[in-house]
Order: sequence, then C-alpha cells, then structure tokens
Amino acid sequence: MANCVKCGASNLGMGRTDLLIVDETWYCKRCLNSTLGSISCAKCGNQPFRSGEHFKTIDGQMLCTDCMEQAGIMKKYDYVMSTVMAKAKTAKPATQAPRGLDALGAMKDLLEKNLEPGEEVKVAIVGNTGEALACSSKHVFILKSGMASGSLTGKKCIKYRWNQITGAEIKAGALYGLIELQGNGLPSHDVRNVSQVKQAENAVTFLIAKKGGFEEALKTINKHV
Repeated sequence: MANCVKCGASNLGMGRTDLLIVDETWYCKRCLNSTLGSISCAKCGNQPFRSGEHFKTIDGQMLCTDCMEQAGIMKKYDYVMSTVMAKAKTAKPATQAPRGLDALGAMKDLLEKNLEPGEEVKVAIVGNTGEALACSSKHVFILKSGMASGSLTGKKCIKYRWNQITGAEIKAGALYGLIELQGNGLPSHDVRNVSQVKQAENAVTFLIAKKGGFEEALKTINKHV
C-alpha cells in the first residue's frame, strides 16, 4: 500500500514494516524518529506506533486521527485514502516498462526455467507482492510466487503462446489496478476483488501508481495480438 518516504520500507508482503502517516507523508518508526523526533497528539497525548492512529497538523497543533474524528475534522479512513491518492497522482508515470530479466528480482529464476532455448525477454514488470508479467516474441508469461501462487512457498509460471491471446486490458480502481489477458476460456476479473485476482492465472495486480509501466507493457502485448 505504501513505502517509507526515507528508506523505502513497504507495509506489504512478508517483510512488511509498520508505517504511519504524519502530515500526508509515510514513515517507518526509525525514519520518523530521525526526521521529526518525538511527536504526540496535542489533545490526548497519543504517540506514533503506540496505537493505530496517524497524525496531522491542524491549526498549528499535531492531532491524531482519533481526535480529528472526534472533533469532526476528518475521518481516519478519509485521511489515509487522501494521502494514498495524492501520492498516486503526483507519482511520475513510467515512460517505458522495465525491460529484461533483472526487473523480476526473485522471480527471475522462475521465468528462466520456462524460457525456450534462444528465447529473449522483451518486457518484464513486477506488480504487487509475488506477481509479475513478462513478454517475449513467442510467449506472454504470468508469474506468481508466495500467496499469489496459492501457498506461502509456492511458485508458478503460466505461459501463453501469442495465438492463445486475443487481447489484453488494464482495469484501474482507486488504489489498485490489474492487467488482464483475454482469450478463449480466460476469465474476466473485478479490480475491486484484489485478493482473488492476485491468484488469477491470466492477470497481474499492481498499485495504481505503477499504471504507467503496465500501460507500456500493454502496448507490447497489443503488438503481438
């Protein structure tokens, strides 16, 4: 969902780090302390990471989201979502999808095992935790690992020849999006059901801030279908 503005730590996946928002900025505990020092709510004394609250400066006073809700200023959910969406809108869209096997990180070996001799990857892009998509001149690959593959330690590569694919589509929601391969017998998915789509064999989900990169990948797919 988010990354620490200083160190990049994520609050998603197996290695997740607790994050909170202070004045529309995400911090992990270490980076918050080194950047802002000790802060607390001016009304109730609530401190970061001692509760599930986020913080915002209102009229010169630092308030936690619980006190903001009680005062009728802003609901906690609205504050979190406004911060997430503001980040998505200001993120620079990728002008080109990441290319080559190195873009896949831990899933590089999985894809290499499924390549034919001499087959060269043209596009590779990572989605949400445990998901990736790759294309060559022969195939389009959907890669799943961890819970996206159906088990904590599982890995799965679904390979389609281009003559099996009739098209592809990006579906964008408020926070998440998906890229979906279309063809005879391939299911259609609802972007609002991200947990279900994560395990789909013809779709990859991603944070909406990464939409630009997937749009470039979609161009490559459309050249082959």
